[in-house]
Amino acid sequence: MFLSVESIGREERHPFHTSVTECVYNEKEKSWEIAIRLFQDDLEQGLSGFHGKKVSFGKASNMDELLEPYIRKHFGLQVNKQLQTPYRWIGWEPNPDVIWVYVEIPSDQDLAGVFIMNDLLVEQFPDQTNLLHCAKGVKKKSFLFQKNQVLHQIVW
Repeated sequence: MFLSVESIGREERHPFHTSVTECVYNEKEKSWEIAIRLFQDDLEQGLSGFHGKKVSFGKASNMDELLEPYIRKHFGLQVNKQLQTPYRWIGWEPNPDVIWVYVEIPSDQDLAGVFIMNDLLVEQFPDQTNLLHCAKGVKKKSFLFQKNQVLHQIVW
């Protein structure tokens, strides 16, 4: 017997839970441009849990109001053991099966020594992994965040 796409549950469409974040320094604008890619169905589940009501990208008209506080709580910089979210909310856009979230940090600092916290969706999925690729000119670094490791210090 063959299974049709409709008969496959959401969890079975992608047997892993991950996000990918690109953090690139824009020399001209003197800012860090950050793009976060999340699976749409996973993000809907995370937002639903966070807000205590069903959230759907296809139905909600106030997605910025629902998405921004969630991202700010689960992704940011940590200074003196306090979560900081000194970034500007740019917005989000849907693509097939994924949601892109955009923020930027206006700064000419290279983030060396700063701690980045990323625990997006780990409260919903114990196997959630969040990758972060950071680049400033020729300096490049990648970090893996997961349930037991949600904080990394940027060391070039």
